[in-house]
Amino acid sequence: MYLKFFKNILKNTKLFIKMVNIVNNMPKLMLLALGIILSFSISANEKIRGHYKIVGNKTESKNIKKIIFEEFINFGCSHCNKLHKASKDFRKKFANQIEFFDIPIVFKGQDDSPLRLYYVARKIGKGDLIKDELFKATFVHGVNVFDPGITNYLARSLGIRKEFQEEKDQLWVNKLIQEGERKSIIYGVRGTPTVVIQHALKMDIGKYGSMDQFLKKIPETIEDLMY
Repeated sequence: MYLKFFKNILKNTKLFIKMVNIVNNMPKLMLLALGIILSFSISANEKIRGHYKIVGNKTESKNIKKIIFEEFINFGCSHCNKLHKASKDFRKKFANQIEFFDIPIVFKGQDDSPLRLYYVARKIGKGDLIKDELFKATFVHGVNVFDPGITNYLARSLGIRKEFQEEKDQLWVNKLIQEGERKSIIYGVRGTPTVVIQHALKMDIGKYGSMDQFLKKIPETIEDLMY
């Protein structure tokens, strides 16, 4: 009788020790599982080269005719100005493979008048000209392009005063500005310039070291998406 009693105690003790070991190893097991998940995610992303964060549904199709390249800019941002100047040749070279979309945004306290000037100019085929002039006004002439008086002056001096006055407050302009704000929230845009490719890959430009290096390496990401 006593022998059976001690056997039961021993059996229950072994079961208890096993349970304790399982509990103690739970953090390790959870970390192992997390590691497997992360490894899978990393290996899935390794198919597309580059430094980026996934902010949308990454397409698996390789039959993309043109890559969508959305560039969030601010006309008072020196880094945006650097990317603007550095990317002119890049945009010409990849015009057949990439659809470029500039999305100007404003920060707290800035007036949206330069955005309205840009969108009106783009509608009449002068978007690139106005984009150039807005950056020049800020970084060459040192004026505040977020002053409505300055944007009015630029519109007049560049020959689009009439179009600007007629169109700047139209519903379609308001919608474009609102759409830019909406996308910046969806993508988690915290600063400029921010580049989002194919509505899914938010490029980490800082990790490339320079704008020139970013433009040199970004074709690898484009290539992996298309082929």
